[in-house]
Amino acid sequence: MFHDIDQSGAFCHTDYHTPDSVASLDSLENWFSTPRLHRYAAATRPDLLYIWNTRLSKAFLEDVGHVEVLLRNFIHHRLAKDCGQDDWYHATTRYRFNQPFQRSVAKVERQLRNRGRDATPDQVIAELSFDSWRFLLTQRHEVTIWRALINLKNGGMPHYRSRNRADFESDVELIRRLRNRASHQEPLILEAGPTTAEAEQLDAYAAALENTAARIDPDGAQWIIANSRVEAIRKLRP
Repeated sequence: MFHDIDQSGAFCHTDYHTPDSVASLDSLENWFSTPRLHRYAAATRPDLLYIWNTRLSKAFLEDVGHVEVLLRNFIHHRLAKDCGQDDWYHATTRYRFNQPFQRSVAKVERQLRNRGRDATPDQVIAELSFDSWRFLLTQRHEVTIWRALINLKNGGMPHYRSRNRADFESDVELIRRLRNRASHQEPLILEAGPTTAEAEQLDAYAAALENTAARIDPDGAQWIIANSRVEAIRKLRP
């Protein structure tokens, strides 16, 4: 994901601790629970590994956030153009939305109104969850939504030559799983020490982010990569 990108300034703070910030495994387990610290327990410095995992998670979440906004705006613009209305998410007859997506839209609109806000298309699009966008990429919607997304009359996906829905969905699903793990402070490490399997998993996360962004807009993908802290933090693994 980060080949040939200058990231010299992407992550400048490399000191993980000061003498006053050293924490024992017992302290960490007392603060955050023994089950949560299980994968860190065998490390020489569990506290450093825990902090590293936290910072890597946050760095990944920055990239996920950028790709999520890119993805939702892409879908919004293509479907609005396709059906001729900004609230395309109400065009149920045309797109045959699945029930999870319809429930998500109804929930967002209800929450907006309960807060005294208008449920405008811009507000609804901004508040729909990542899961909601994932629902739109399933095989069920291949002949409706996916066809509209890749239709050049709507803008299409000119940078995605194969236009393979399953591959696109697979990467978005991997991003969704990464987002859930990182946002819930679940470990990205597999063991206390670095392993090939861990490196491959982190590479897969990075590739899914790059692939998804590049298929939508290569320039946007390059900007996300150039500003990412992920690769720099990965090199600092304790």
